[in-house]
Amino acid sequence: MLPEKANRKDAQAEETRIKIVRAAVKLFARQGYHKTTITDLAQAIGLTSGAIFHHFANKEAILNGVVDWVERGMHVYSDITDNAEHGSLAMIEEVLRVMCSHFNRNPEATICLAALATEFAGSGHPMETRLKQIYKIFVDSLASKLMDNKSVTDPEAASIAFIGAVQGIAVQGLLRQGERTVDELAAGFLSLMKSW
Repeated sequence: MLPEKANRKDAQAEETRIKIVRAAVKLFARQGYHKTTITDLAQAIGLTSGAIFHHFANKEAILNGVVDWVERGMHVYSDITDNAEHGSLAMIEEVLRVMCSHFNRNPEATICLAALATEFAGSGHPMETRLKQIYKIFVDSLASKLMDNKSVTDPEAASIAFIGAVQGIAVQGLLRQGERTVDELAAGFLSLMKSW
């Protein structure tokens, strides 16, 4: 095969893999990993099941592709905290602003990690450990900024609770579409923090 054709074919294959992962993110967020079938996924993007298996060996390989994708998103949040001079309300506001921006572009991607964490929690499946490691990226970064705050007695616990709260805002944003925007919910959360 000519190099130009090979490059085009590789680019098309990568584009299809990305479509599969993005569709899986939406389905896993809404239905869960275990309830989503390969047929559901194929129908969502207009491919056959065989075409999906051409790009991923099995459903667990798709799960790993999804988790790889959401892990990259977690680094966006840890970059905010890593680059902050110290823990502050402004840093928290920036994390929430970025979450709202992501949610407004792709709500399911914003809650996919939380949905998978809920589904795999306590399962003993290796994915449970991997998901904890992904959360640890942000938890460790935020905790390091909270160590200097005298009112925070357990920075790690506070960081874990914070990420749960932020994901809760995204989940409620999805649940309440048409009633309240995720931006309104985030602003409500910030107003609660400011008052304390």
